[in-house]
Amino acid sequence: MSEYRWPIEKLNDILQPMRETDLIVIGSRPSQGKTTLMLNMAYEFTRKGMRTAYATVDRSRDNLEERLLQRHRYSEDLLKDGEDEYFAMRSRYREKLRSIPLFFLDLREWGETIDKVAYAIDDLKCFFRYDICFVDYLQLIREREGELKWFKELATFLQMPIVIASQLKRTVMNNPGNLPQEKDFHDFEEINACADTIIMLHRERSYDDNAPKKELRVIVSRDRGKPVNRETVLHFDWERATLMEEEQESIAR
Repeated sequence: MSEYRWPIEKLNDILQPMRETDLIVIGSRPSQGKTTLMLNMAYEFTRKGMRTAYATVDRSRDNLEERLLQRHRYSEDLLKDGEDEYFAMRSRYREKLRSIPLFFLDLREWGETIDKVAYAIDDLKCFFRYDICFVDYLQLIREREGELKWFKELATFLQMPIVIASQLKRTVMNNPGNLPQEKDFHDFEEINACADTIIMLHRERSYDDNAPKKELRVIVSRDRGKPVNRETVLHFDWERATLMEEEQESIAR
């Protein structure tokens, strides 16, 4: 069975390599960094040579591309040279972004029920031949009964890791330090039964104005199907929606 190192090095310190049939669930409360982390992971997988799909039932392709384009500091610099140069550079970066094997799948065009989402990911894989798929996010899929089982079976059938975001319940607010726990997942029993890896995100700054602004706490409660207790801290430039450790000089082809 093929294995893949995580595209963010600090995650390799707390997680075993991803396997080709794995279902990975990333959960947090709103505005904690799920989409930002998954976009960075998808982009870095592509830079490392993996054909990567980012499926959404929430955002348009243009919206996701715009978030990735924020990682380049052309905006503030080029405005000094006039709007024509500014928009020309934006256009060039967008063309470069569309030349790499990162495929944004707007599943709203297919339908938002679990069977149609799964069918679209399966069908489009034949065309785009991607090696890994991100899904953003679970609670927007309608008729969701048994949805995690669908995704686990899909990962096994396609021999492809699937990373899916899930929004946590407000019960997080009742936990010590507002730290997320597995019980805060919607349908957490099914997630425990189906997910190979469970990751939770926490931005302390959301609850405490004096907390470090750029930190994202990554908590792993399950890995390779077994309970664990591991965590690390990533540092993000939230305005640019990018990891601070990364070099952002150009988009890799």
